[in-house]
Amino acid sequence: MGIFSKIFNAFKSIRLNDKNIVVGQQLDYLLVSAMYAEQQSAYLNSYETGLSKSTLKTLLEDYWGIYDKEGAAEILLDLQDRNQDQYIDIVYDAFENKENYVTILKSNLPAEEDIFRKYLDVYRNLNNVVPELIEQNVIKDLAQIKKIKDAAWNYGRGAFLSRCCYEAGYLSELEMKEYLRKSFTELKKYCTTWEEYTISYIFGRALWGGPNNSGMIQIADDLLHNVKSPLKDKKYL
Repeated sequence: MGIFSKIFNAFKSIRLNDKNIVVGQQLDYLLVSAMYAEQQSAYLNSYETGLSKSTLKTLLEDYWGIYDKEGAAEILLDLQDRNQDQYIDIVYDAFENKENYVTILKSNLPAEEDIFRKYLDVYRNLNNVVPELIEQNVIKDLAQIKKIKDAAWNYGRGAFLSRCCYEAGYLSELEMKEYLRKSFTELKKYCTTWEEYTISYIFGRALWGGPNNSGMIQIADDLLHNVKSPLKDKKYL
């Protein structure tokens, strides 16, 4: 199934499992994976993804390079650790003071050329992403982004991958549940509401994946407002 088919299916309906349903606090933990799950037309309300073995294999191996338990642990840990980036606030400061952005970056980032260039690229991406998301009414200003960052993009993808890795036999059920719990707990440091969660995810997708995110915006709207969505009547994380 191609990406456009997946996005079309996400628009068409919310996919729910009618067996082995997760409820209560455990459902909140699980719903951190909702944005990525919708991208893949997976179940939103169960640990089971509802994806075929071949689809899981393609997702884990071709997209993420995960072939075994060790690879799963490395990728999942990395996605959680990405939210501890000590330099990203410097880039936001530079973006707010564009006339002095070079000075701000050079004065506060490590001297290593590769690190400087990495964050210079992030700064340049912000110049495209922020105006686009404002025009699309996803955000009002940079202040929103400085709070929520791309946390949901990292925790959300990790949460869904933990479900995939569980089905592939790379995580135990207990390990998956603990990963989901930690992802939810850490996400709350950045996002207060589920709407902020969707905005943070869209921002991360735009920042690291490029423009043309109307599909992600539609998925977010569907999750927040579709009467079938488990997020429909939830506001706060």
